[in-house]
Amino acid sequence: MFVGSWLFQGLNVNKYARDATPIVPPEPIAELQGVDDDTIRRLLNGLRVLISLASIIAWTKKLGLRVFIHGAAIPDPVDDFIRASLAGGADGVIPGDFVKINNDAINVISTSASDSPVGYVMVNTSNINIGNVRSYGVIILDPPADIDWLVRVRDMLRTGAGVKEVFVALGADKLRADFIKSVADMVDGIVIMEIPIIVSLSFDENPALNVFRCPNCYVDYETSNEIRKCPRCGGRVRPIIKPWGKATILKDGVLRLKGLEEIRVMRLEPPKTINL
Repeated sequence: MFVGSWLFQGLNVNKYARDATPIVPPEPIAELQGVDDDTIRRLLNGLRVLISLASIIAWTKKLGLRVFIHGAAIPDPVDDFIRASLAGGADGVIPGDFVKINNDAINVISTSASDSPVGYVMVNTSNINIGNVRSYGVIILDPPADIDWLVRVRDMLRTGAGVKEVFVALGADKLRADFIKSVADMVDGIVIMEIPIIVSLSFDENPALNVFRCPNCYVDYETSNEIRKCPRCGGRVRPIIKPWGKATILKDGVLRLKGLEEIRVMRLEPPKTINL
């Protein structure tokens, strides 16, 4: 999922991918003019982390899990990563002692027992007992790759402590598709503790093409022209990349709504690509 068009501000942009748009490599994300290679490399380094975060969240949401991002995973500038989280459809952010959140578009999740009787409590695998703390949810830090253990702990928390939601907090080593799929039916959500880099961006001198996607055939059409109907089924195509002019920043509330809309039409497998 592409995110970070606001990083294009001040650059000469001909075409770009809109924020919260699913992008499949090697689809182009932008066409720039008069920008030196060092500037582009810095831009791509920033985009790489933001796109990784939004993509992990969106893919996990597509599995039916809720997603929080922990403040420990959010470097500066904080607002960039909040926007990326919103584009991916994140359910909230846990600031802890790491970041200050000044954004009403994303839920701030408390893990302090004294703050709210319906908050979340973080526990580690060596001590799952939450005592007399009234908690709506429990977040298990770095759970083992043992599904039977996780099911036993989940059932104990739900039946013994009345917990409604059980999350697992995962570092970069466990934020993998295979691990998340293995726990998708066992827990209610995940907490992102680190952001693994899951995308590889590069740039070349070739001009960007317009890209249109058929949500029915799940085919991308890369073309220098504009099309409105799918050549295969005749259905309406969705513009993925087209010349919209200069990149603009979407307001956080709009960005979240657009992200949630895109997640609904995403599929877990990449679309086929056809050059017209």
